Amino acid sequence: MTRRPEGETGSGERWLDIRLIMAGLFVVAMAPLMATPVLPLIDHYNHLVRFYVLAHLDSNPLLQQHYRAQWSVTPDIGLDVLSIPLLRFVPPLAAAQVIIVGVLALLYSGVLYFNQALTGRRSVMVAVLLLPLLYSYILNWGFINFLLGLAIIFWAGGWWLTHRDRPRIGVPVACILAIAIFLTHGVAFAMYGILMVSLEIGIFLNSPTRRFPELVRALMWVAIQAIIPVLLFLWWRWNVVPLSIPEFSGGPLPPPPHNGLYRLKTILRVEEGPAYWFDIATFFLQAGLACFLIWRGRIEVMRKAWPLIGMGIFLVAAVPSKMFGAYYISDRVPLFAALCLLAALSFTRGDWTRWTRIAAGALVAIVFVRIGAITVDWHGYSRDYREFQSVAAKIPPGSMTLGVMVGSGHHETGVPRCEMYGPLLVTNYGQIGPTFDDVNQHPLVLVGPLKKANDSLALNARVTNEKTEDFNPYMLTAAASGFDHLLVCNPGMLTHPFPAGMDVVAATPRFALLRVNPR
Repeated sequence: MTRRPEGETGSGERWLDIRLIMAGLFVVAMAPLMATPVLPLIDHYNHLVRFYVLAHLDSNPLLQQHYRAQWSVTPDIGLDVLSIPLLRFVPPLAAAQVIIVGVLALLYSGVLYFNQALTGRRSVMVAVLLLPLLYSYILNWGFINFLLGLAIIFWAGGWWLTHRDRPRIGVPVACILAIAIFLTHGVAFAMYGILMVSLEIGIFLNSPTRRFPELVRALMWVAIQAIIPVLLFLWWRWNVVPLSIPEFSGGPLPPPPHNGLYRLKTILRVEEGPAYWFDIATFFLQAGLACFLIWRGRIEVMRKAWPLIGMGIFLVAAVPSKMFGAYYISDRVPLFAALCLLAALSFTRGDWTRWTRIAAGALVAIVFVRIGAITVDWHGYSRDYREFQSVAAKIPPGSMTLGVMVGSGHHETGVPRCEMYGPLLVTNYGQIGPTFDDVNQHPLVLVGPLKKANDSLALNARVTNEKTEDFNPYMLTAAASGFDHLLVCNPGMLTHPFPAGMDVVAATPRFALLRVNPR
């Protein structure tokens, strides 16, 4: 008996039911975001502060004393343009959730659109397997501009696959999408170029005629899409980068690691959950089950996408950690490669035996186990946020306050994250504090007393990370730099008493608020 695998359908059959199922799966996958009012995403709330300040700068004299808008055409402003209007009307905590849901929705739908354009069919199984990749290593970093760029990449790639034979329509829209990708994230634009060229090579190699002039013409249409972004990039490099100012966020930023072990970690945690062992176990289970289904002929990897997948594997192994002033490039590539691989899958028609059905069912079960585990893990931040509220309420409005993150690594550690709370002092409690202000990437710079204090701290503070045992030198430097209060997260991990001359205004198991006594 011949059966169609569950969740597969032709493009014209039961399209409404399939889309509703896919939408329902996405809603279920948003459970972790609903489990806590503050999301444990490392960089996200520092970006949120920038959106908030730019949205209220014209009407808030306090903000005007410490921040200044400095707009320029840079390859990292897409989310600023979209989020600033949102922050004018939506409370910051809610806006943080809306931004993440919106970006993930665009990424989810974009990959599915690309998959349909490549395979000619909609696939519920691909939609299910995509869900844990939404909670990626990169999402946990809070690299939201890059994720938005990835989302536009797959929308643009799907558009091109369906309109490449009609260049009068396909090329102008693709050019607009290419500009949008560049303005959202420069690295994402480079990945878009890799995706487009690899696809055209794959289409050429699988063509029955393989006429070389056709490949040249197709690559010419791709090259046209890059003209304006390349000109913008050159203008940015020649006119903006020389004006760069040091970025500071909690201590001088060391170069990211780039050895083989670190690269392996980024692969194993491409879907990032609550624990390293959990990510490794589910990674190998998913890979093993998928390989079994490929071996049994139930999953097909589209031949047109083979060059793209090969390039993804090469980039994972070879791309440097830093390019054009952007850090952690090698961290981002495994997600791009995984999404390309998933988007190239087609669950085939034919006889589904007992074991192939069990394997497919196990893949689905792992997905929902992962979503459930992340939901439980993130729910713990609800308690931490309540503690934060009780402490933050004791800081006088308008104070210059710095977050001190004890035990904070440069990514995932066994210590609960603290990066969210310092920025929330600005958005929710009327405080003043540092945020991302690199003129290369962000349309905001610090001015006045905050800039003076921030630059002094960046110049004189020692690097702090999860291995730092004594934070007193850092806190004393922050006090000498001019900060009024220090919000210490994870004070129980400190190996020394608080420095003399600082009063403990409030304390909970997760937080301590220190007031720097005037001299």
